[in-house]
Amino acid sequence: MKNIIVTLLFIAGCGMAECQTNQLLTPEVFAKRLHETPDGQLVDVRTPEEFQKGHLKNALNMNINSSDLEKRAPYLDKEKPLFVYCYMGGRSAKACEYFKKMGFKIIYDMQGGYSAWTDANLPVENRNTLNAGINMEQFNQLKASGKVLVDINAPWCAPCVKMKPTLDSLETAWKGNVKVLRFNKDDNQQLAKTLEATELPSLYFFNDGKLVRKASGYKDAAALTEFVK
Repeated sequence: MKNIIVTLLFIAGCGMAECQTNQLLTPEVFAKRLHETPDGQLVDVRTPEEFQKGHLKNALNMNINSSDLEKRAPYLDKEKPLFVYCYMGGRSAKACEYFKKMGFKIIYDMQGGYSAWTDANLPVENRNTLNAGINMEQFNQLKASGKVLVDINAPWCAPCVKMKPTLDSLETAWKGNVKVLRFNKDDNQQLAKTLEATELPSLYFFNDGKLVRKASGYKDAAALTEFVK
């Protein structure tokens, strides 16, 4: 009976929507909740380079891959709601755990990150128009004939970095047989959106301009070789 009373008191004290310290929200719900929270604190945990290419309005940049986050996080108010995002959701999830350990009471994490936000055509600040990268006409010309492997990647993506040496070696071995095209998703957002590259790395195998198969995630040499058969 004593335990039941304690539990009921806890529920009554924390409020219905705020019992969970960390809540994962879709971009649309994230935007709505942020708009409804005038004292909310918005944190972008991507690199400064990513931030400069486009970010949410009024976002504070605290790079989780450097000491920047640890240095600046103490200046945030733990009593006010915290909204966190990265590019695809991996880094923001880690940042939310860090903020949770620091004692922040209400934390909202954006599902799918900035990539999902832009895919939903939600507003951004300082978006560089050059980020559109290669246009589809140019891309279609590049993959028009022969066997073509397309790799959509990013420099901050650990599986992409891990796979790069293997792909470098295979590209040399495949010379004259399979053409390898690599695109940084940050710099080719329109292409990534058209190809629906929601995970990184995203791989596409074309034969004479037609898509044969696609896959995502790290692949070793054997898997990549099988992929382009």
